[in-house]
Amino acid sequence: MSALPVRLRLLLCGDAVSAIGIGLTQPYLVILLHTGKGVPLATAAAMTSLPALASFPGNWLSGALADRVGGHRAMTAGLVATIGGLALVATAGHPVLLGVAVAAVGFGWSVALPAYSALIAALVPEEARSRAFTLQYALFNAGMGAGAAVGAVVGVTGTLWWVAAATCGVAVACVWAARSPAPPPDAPAPRSGGYRAVARDRALLRVLLVAALTAAAGYGVYNAGLPVVAVRSGDPGLMPWASVVNCLVIVAGLPVALRAAERLRPPQLVAVAATVWSAGWLLCVVLRGWVALPLAAGLMGIGELFLSGALPSMVNALAPDALRGRYNAALTVAMTSGMWAGPLLAAAATALDRVWLLFALAVALLAVASRVALSGTRRTRCPAGR
Repeated sequence: MSALPVRLRLLLCGDAVSAIGIGLTQPYLVILLHTGKGVPLATAAAMTSLPALASFPGNWLSGALADRVGGHRAMTAGLVATIGGLALVATAGHPVLLGVAVAAVGFGWSVALPAYSALIAALVPEEARSRAFTLQYALFNAGMGAGAAVGAVVGVTGTLWWVAAATCGVAVACVWAARSPAPPPDAPAPRSGGYRAVARDRALLRVLLVAALTAAAGYGVYNAGLPVVAVRSGDPGLMPWASVVNCLVIVAGLPVALRAAERLRPPQLVAVAATVWSAGWLLCVVLRGWVALPLAAGLMGIGELFLSGALPSMVNALAPDALRGRYNAALTVAMTSGMWAGPLLAAAATALDRVWLLFALAVALLAVASRVALSGTRRTRCPAGR
């Protein structure tokens, strides 16, 4: 990765800058809506689900746009929608308008991200994609961490919405600077079938199953299960520290993850991530919360680095050029679905007063995901129409 293409460098730069804007606002969304806009606390908490809800139609639209008009145009459209949503949040006062604005932010990001993955895949040879996606993930997390730290230092104010909008504007500039001077290679002629052709790809469906399982048993359990452990341990203040550990591990572990991506195939990276996450969840079962949380969060970060490059590489190895946007959108939908399922499992385990059951189930799901990845994705194929 020492000689990154200039266009890829521009895309990574824009993504990292926009991640700062996310870090400035996302962790403080409830506070910004409640204290800054006067939204009732329960309503503000409920609004945090709107971006995820809006992401489902946004993901599907992104894939079709990227395949029809090109990844650069699709990503730009998503970023512009995000900027509009951020500006509306900054100026609106009525809860309904604020809800629409928050949903618009989530919708815009959900349009931009699959198109972004398709652009990276088009710029990088297949053998280097795992490293490229791993680097993108680490830079994005570094930007989010930096934004969250700035927000904590300067204070949570309405100005943060405008700063976040400005960072998205920088991303738009980087996206357009990264366009090819030649006739746009990222806008191939539409291929008949659309998402029906995607749904008929059995190899892709296996990868999407792996994505959904790992998202539910990894990201979903981390986001919902670890806070439950923190509360049950009697010290909810542990969770922010665990998040700091997670971010530091992701940034510091990047060199190791890049070397691993050079030596291991993507299915093997999935298996490593599943094993590392399983170790973290078992720690949550056998150790006290104040000991287990930082360790589990650190192991979560290691697994994230391995998985972040593996899954997009597996999907893009199967994707024909004419359907690359839709393939990446399908991956995002699978991941989002898994992240929705994880908190539901955590809620059920908490209601049954069997939190340990959540982590045991997560380990079982990760074992299934690892098995499917290793057994079902050994064959690399070149789809017809490339």
